[in-house]
Amino acid sequence: MKYKKYEYDNYTVHLLKTDKFKSVFVSLMLINDFDRVSLTKASLLRRLLTYSTEKLKDQTEVTKKVYDLYNSEIYVSNNIHNNVLTTDFSIEILEDKYTEDGLLKNALEYFFDTIFMPNIIYGKFEEKNYNLAVKNLNDYYNRERENKDTYAFNRACELLDEEHLRYNPSGYKDDLQKITNESMVDYYNDLFKNADSNIFVIGSFDETEILDIINNRVSKKLFKNNNNFILNDNKKECKINESTDVEENNQSNLIMIYKMYNLTKRERNVILPIFNRIFGVGNNSKLFKDIREEKSLVYDIRSTTARDEGLIIVQAGIDYKNKDEIIKSVTRVLDDMKNANITQNELEDSKKFRKLILKQFEDDNESILYLKINSILFKSDDLDKMEKELETVKLDEIVSLANKLKLNVVYILKGDKNNE
Repeated sequence: MKYKKYEYDNYTVHLLKTDKFKSVFVSLMLINDFDRVSLTKASLLRRLLTYSTEKLKDQTEVTKKVYDLYNSEIYVSNNIHNNVLTTDFSIEILEDKYTEDGLLKNALEYFFDTIFMPNIIYGKFEEKNYNLAVKNLNDYYNRERENKDTYAFNRACELLDEEHLRYNPSGYKDDLQKITNESMVDYYNDLFKNADSNIFVIGSFDETEILDIINNRVSKKLFKNNNNFILNDNKKECKINESTDVEENNQSNLIMIYKMYNLTKRERNVILPIFNRIFGVGNNSKLFKDIREEKSLVYDIRSTTARDEGLIIVQAGIDYKNKDEIIKSVTRVLDDMKNANITQNELEDSKKFRKLILKQFEDDNESILYLKINSILFKSDDLDKMEKELETVKLDEIVSLANKLKLNVVYILKGDKNNE
């Protein structure tokens, strides 16, 4: 894969040329500061921009356009990275040689029309489409609580110590009621003015053609600002915050969130994925083998990382009556790792798994995009260097990282049905 970067006054273009795919993947990523209310506005804007445009007046016309472009559909996602929000507009377009001449150009015209030519009339989003977007988002919030894993995770994150601005990336129903059509137009305009703007193109394409298309459409619409992203170093000593909610559900959900203190760049980018694989990823992890297989205390258990925020999250489906024993067991598993109860085989298996994951990144254009975003935010290494770094990981580094974990949150969403 050949990588080139073009720095313009108001934006940066990243070209990643590869023959692995039969499509060209294009992404416009905006990095912005945010507050709680802006998350709800970002979720609403996703719908407003993709339901209609200045040229395509409703969803029927949009659907027909996508069909004519060989299903080149536009996706918009919002993700929180500690203190910044990324808004990612993306489209995947089949190469012209597999479809028809001019598809790339026509699909990119639709892509940029969607972003820069919204269906705004007299300073307001077209009323019918605005009301449809609000209804859709409101319905989403009503359904959100039905997913108990997600609901429990979001509630647990609200209990984190104050140095973490851990909000729900989808926003909040009560904030939706306060948003007006006019305020959404203001939010849309400010989104580009305040963003650090990056454009990614992945696939096989003519470099001159793609740069001409991009520069003709975005040169006066994007603004280059400082990327204010920071990693959370967890400076404040934490206490354990505990809470329990009750839901009408058979199964209970347990969330335990650990903060990691004073992580080095190597620990955050290289050691952490290895540690987490040993600790709680997959059926060979210590949490799964000890608590699920040997003791049969949980329906499932796993751990995930929030690298930029310095967090490890343990999630388990449990019977509420076993909660105390499960919490003690998780604590004991981590204490064992802190005391170097880790085998060389566990370390080597974790390295092999991590290598496999990194290899798979090369076979998916969205994963390639993910790596480039990480390189911008985290200043992380490229794939080749990451693979070489894995070979140097030692057991004592895993133990050292384990000793940087401190429990901050214990949250239980208790199922109250009799057949739990």
